[in-house]
Amino acid sequence: MNSAEFIKYITSPLTLEEMHLLYKANNIKYDKCVLYGDFINTLNKLIVETFLGDDVINSEEDIKNHFIWCIDQIFNNFKKENIIFDATQDLKNYFYNFYLELFYNINNKTGSLDKLNKLPILSLDYSRIKTRSDMDVLLELYSLFEKSLNFKLKT
Repeated sequence: MNSAEFIKYITSPLTLEEMHLLYKANNIKYDKCVLYGDFINTLNKLIVETFLGDDVINSEEDIKNHFIWCIDQIFNNFKKENIIFDATQDLKNYFYNFYLELFYNINNKTGSLDKLNKLPILSLDYSRIKTRSDMDVLLELYSLFEKSLNFKLKT
């Protein structure tokens, strides 16, 4: 892909018709986009609010332990609502790398929650007009969540 094609890929919006065709072809459901967005927003908030600072959480092991504790808390909170996510390694790896890049490895964490919350807004907001790049992120995230979601019905 040349640079002009790449710029078009990340900046040109899809039409509503193209988006809905992609949703239908990939079995993307509005309710699940909301659910997965809630999961990410809740995890973002917990990561930021429980981070003790770079002076305390500064080794790779400390960072990994903090992340694992946070994501396990979110899995448990959703489980209380009978929404069971199997903690697949793919899902954990995706978010661990996401937080390494956009949170743990940056020096100035001011405004981090707003920056982190852009992922569900840009990718999982079902109604938002997306670029092809945004849609690719949505499809990847949706697939990771779908592989880990395990509904248990209350009896």
